[in-house]
Amino acid sequence: MRFPGLVVASCLALACDEPELVALECGDGRVDSPEVCDEGELNGTPGHCNADCSKAAAFVSIEGDVLAFMSEVGGERVNGAKVTILERPDLGVTTGPDAHFRFDGLLEGTDVTLLVEHPDFKTTQTATITLGANGIHPFSIQVVPNALFNGLSALVPLPVELDKYCVIATTVARMGGSLYVHLRQGAADAQVSLSPAVPAESGPIYFDEDVLPDPAQPATSKDGGVLFYRVPPGDYVMSASRPDTVFNQVRFQCRAGVIVNAGPPLGLLANVASPDRGAGQLRPDDAYSAATDALCEKTASCVNEEEGAIHYPDTMVASCKAMFADTWAFVDASCDPSAALREAARAVYTCRTQSTCDVTLGGDDVCTAEEAAFTAAQSTYGACLVAKQGG
Repeated sequence: MRFPGLVVASCLALACDEPELVALECGDGRVDSPEVCDEGELNGTPGHCNADCSKAAAFVSIEGDVLAFMSEVGGERVNGAKVTILERPDLGVTTGPDAHFRFDGLLEGTDVTLLVEHPDFKTTQTATITLGANGIHPFSIQVVPNALFNGLSALVPLPVELDKYCVIATTVARMGGSLYVHLRQGAADAQVSLSPAVPAESGPIYFDEDVLPDPAQPATSKDGGVLFYRVPPGDYVMSASRPDTVFNQVRFQCRAGVIVNAGPPLGLLANVASPDRGAGQLRPDDAYSAATDALCEKTASCVNEEEGAIHYPDTMVASCKAMFADTWAFVDASCDPSAALREAARAVYTCRTQSTCDVTLGGDDVCTAEEAAFTAAQSTYGACLVAKQGG
């Protein structure tokens, strides 16, 4: 990469009458201002300069949890799952009884795509995410038990033929969409597409409110789930649309034989155009994070009491809190000047926390007034974001 302009090279001979003008080039092995570092062909590789010589490479971490589809919050943890990074085949870890994993020493600005293998679950690959300055925590991965995958496959019109194609799935998530607490996570009435386009019979197929794929459903339900199947191998970008809503885009690498799944909050997010997946690490604690921290702790207490075992370990509590810290950090205060959105969200989380475990782990029949107010606040907030973008 060549920077525009010239630099003055030092004269080594005393007889030098005029300084020598040298073209500035990133990658030539010499540090010439405004370059901060330059290691030639090593630029952009782990432990060396960024590819554009703008700064020394920074290392970040990712950590998260492998969670079983339909029993993410309760149930046994996914022990013994092998987690690897497609872009770094030299790295791999195996989950223990808490189903948690961590990778250190990853280069900021590079892509990561995780792959999970376990004999009891379909091999699952995540979306491809570019690492920011704060890494990613939590990096949640949703895996589908083999028997459940076979049952769900019977509900789509054509054979899945996973030996030739991949399945691409995500959850179109509302604010606070999470695999760590018992709350509806989906943004309803959104339509999803892939680019490049796939054959019409590949989808999208949306999940209904009972978390079942329904080929007749025209858009997301409040579950938020959507899938494409019989997708030819290749690279894809997923987008969503809904009136008065801004969505980010998600990248996928489709490979035959795998489910490619972006579970929340690593999939499509309503009203978050460019999520910094580590922004919450820099956000100071306040009344909002106190509310979600309390919900995470209450959820753990209720799950472990109900199961009679530690099915919600401390690592999941930390992931839950970190996920909500990002959620609060994503809020654009200019579209929430009176904090109406944040207060409505806090009211839902507080309602779930300050009652019995039947409410904390309950379904759609609890905290209904708070949920209605939260839904209305999200609509107002989304309309403001669309207007700011000139939509």
